[in-house]
This record gives sequence, structure tokens and C-alpha cells, in this order.
Amino acid sequence: MQAALCIVSVLFGGLHILAAVSQLKSDKRSVPALLMIIGSLLLLGAVICNALRMSLDYIPALLGCVLICAAAIMNGVKSQKLHIQHHIIRAALSIALIVGFILL
Repeated sequence: MQAALCIVSVLFGGLHILAAVSQLKSDKRSVPALLMIIGSLLLLGAVICNALRMSLDYIPALLGCVLICAAAIMNGVKSQKLHIQHHIIRAALSIALIVGFILL
């Protein structure tokens, strides 16, 4: 179960880094993209902490997921295309990851 949590977390963080880098290429001064990168790096850091069996691995996971979700909402508001379903799915996956880090 721990391996599945780490794999999904790496994929979630990695895909958001790719999305943020793509956004940075088109919009050089994008604060949401920078927040998304920071959040993704925090989530990847939580995976490393989990692999090292650190008990507080859920803290960077929580901060990272909050930053990723906030940055995505900021992007939607900025572009005036807020897709509620997309953000609900992202938030649900974030909550599942955080709960996984807390329980494992």
C-alpha cells in the first residue's frame, strides 16, 4: 500500500510540475505556476520522507497539495475558465493522498 501511495504521489506531483513548466513557458511571470512547482516539490519531498520512514511526512504532503490546489484555482480564476469538476477531482485526490500519508 505504501508503494502505491508513493507512486501516485510522484505521478501527481510530476504531472503538476510539467503543467507548471508549460505555463511558465507561455507566461513568464506566473505566480500560480511557481506555487504549483513549490507544491509539487513539497509533495515529492513527502514521498522521500515516507521512504525514509519519517513520521511527519504528511506535513509536506498537506502543504504541497494545498499549494497545488490553490494554484490551480488561481489559474482558473485568472483565465476566467473555472472548471469546478476538475478542481473537485484534484481536491479529492489530494485529500486521499494526505490521508494515506497520515495512515501509513
